[in-house]
Amino acid sequence: MTKVNSSRTALDISEYYIPLDLAEVFGNENEIVLEIGFGDGDFLIEMAGRHPEKNFLGMEIKTKRFKIAMKAAQNEKNGNLRFLHMNANIAAEELFFEDVFSLVYINFPDPWPKDRHRKHRIVNSEFLGALSKIMKKDGVLEIASDDKDYISHSFDVFKNISFFKSQYPHPGYLHNLPNRPHTKYEKGFRKEGREIFYLMFTNNK
Repeated sequence: MTKVNSSRTALDISEYYIPLDLAEVFGNENEIVLEIGFGDGDFLIEMAGRHPEKNFLGMEIKTKRFKIAMKAAQNEKNGNLRFLHMNANIAAEELFFEDVFSLVYINFPDPWPKDRHRKHRIVNSEFLGALSKIMKKDGVLEIASDDKDYISHSFDVFKNISFFKSQYPHPGYLHNLPNRPHTKYEKGFRKEGREIFYLMFTNNK
C-alpha cells in the first residue's frame, strides 16, 4: 500500500456528483464508518489502521483541527481514510444517499454549556433524524462525552424519538470500553480524573 498524500485523504466533493457515491470515493464496496467532529483526527486514523477492511470518513467544521488531522494523516498509509471539511448538519441533509453508514461516532462534541447556546448542540432531534436516514438499519451510533449535563441532555433527546434505541442497560452508559482508542481529549480528561460516558444506540428506522 502506498503512502497516502494529503490531496487523496482530503475529500473534495466538487469532484463528484451529489449525493456522493462513497463506493466511487473509496474505490470499493467495503463497510463505511463515519466520525462527526474528528478533532485532531487521531481516533479515526487509528481506527483506519486497525481495520483496513473498512472505509472511514471523518467530518470536521473547524479549520485548524482539520489541518492538524490532515498533517497527521500524511504520515500514515491508510488508503481507507478520507477527511471532509464541512458542517455535519448540511452534510447529513444533502450530501449522502440513504442507508450508507453502518457505524457512526460522535466523540466529545462541544457541550455548549450556556443555556443560550444549547441550540447549537449536535445531539438534537432534527440532526438525529437526518442521521438515521443515512445510516443503515440496525447501524450503530456511539457517543462519548466527559460532560454529565450533556449526557443527560442527550438522553432527553433520545427519549423523544423512536428511531434510535439504547443498547446499554440502566443508567444507559458505560465508563470504559476495552480496546477503544482514546482521543487526545479523552486522554487529557482521564488524566484529570474526569468520568467518561459512552452511549450506544442502534438505528431502528
